[in-house]
Formats: sequence, C-alpha cells, structure tokens
Amino acid sequence: MITVRELESEEEYQSCLQIRRAVFIEGQMVPEREEIDAFEKEAIHFLAYYKGEPAATGRMRIKKSFIKFERIATLKEFRGRGVATELMHEMQKTALERFPSYLPSMHAQTEAISFYLKLGWVQVGEFFTEAGIDHRVMILSPKIVETLKCLTDAATPQPILDFLLEKKESI
Repeated sequence: MITVRELESEEEYQSCLQIRRAVFIEGQMVPEREEIDAFEKEAIHFLAYYKGEPAATGRMRIKKSFIKFERIATLKEFRGRGVATELMHEMQKTALERFPSYLPSMHAQTEAISFYLKLGWVQVGEFFTEAGIDHRVMILSPKIVETLKCLTDAATPQPILDFLLEKKESI
C-alpha cells in the first residue's frame, strides 16, 4: 500500500516538486526561490507512494558534519495514513546506513514537532523563524556518540554538543 524509494528518474523528481509546491509554496506561502534552492542537485530525494500515487517527499544532504533532513512534505489528502512515517523510516534507515558518522538533523516546523518526537527525534536549541514559519532544530538521537563528526566540528551549535555530551556520559 505504501512504498518509499530514492528517486530514479526526472519524472519522480518532478512529482516531488509538485508535492512541495502544493504543500509549501501554495499551502504555506513559502516563496518558490526559497523552496526550490541551489541544493537540489546535491540532495538525495525520496518519494513515497500511497496505492501507487505520489503522496509525500523528502530530501537529505550532507551539511558540514550533519546529514540534514529537509523538505518533508505530504499532500493533504494522504495525511493520517502512515505515509510520512514510512517516508521518515526509510530516510532515517538510509542516513544511518550510508552516513553513520553524520548526525541526522533538521529544522522542524513547530506544528510537526510532535510527529518527529514519535520517531525518536529530539528538540535542541531555541525556536526560530525560517521562511516566515516557526521552526526548531531537531536531531535523531544517536545510539553511538563517539564517532560523530559534529563532536569535533567548531561550527556545531552548543545546544547540540550539550545534548550529545550528556548522552555520551549516560551511556
């Protein structure tokens, strides 16, 4: 019923853009120049299908010592059916397998925080506004802390370091 896969064609990429246009540009009034950005080509894009129909999308990319989850969007008519959960499970699995030393992170819209908390993500730092929408940094709480690149990256925000060092001490 729900399938998720990494993009394999231009047609699938266009489906992702259609979902993002509907959710972010039309639904949340995010300017297209902010939504469709210079990182499109370097990101790994995912598309979730519900009964064969494109229903949700997300992308991730390396940003410094993080694997950043971005542009997670589900079409309104497919919400509440588990599509976004399956999408996130596949993205998380891929991130942890391919990039084990990069900490998964995201800028989560405040309205979606409770969804990400159920998937094991943790809120860190203060709230901030991006594209006119309130957000908060979230990270996927790691099982192994010692091998993370962000521990030695001077650009890692202090709230993330504090969380990781506290987690390391409790293991």
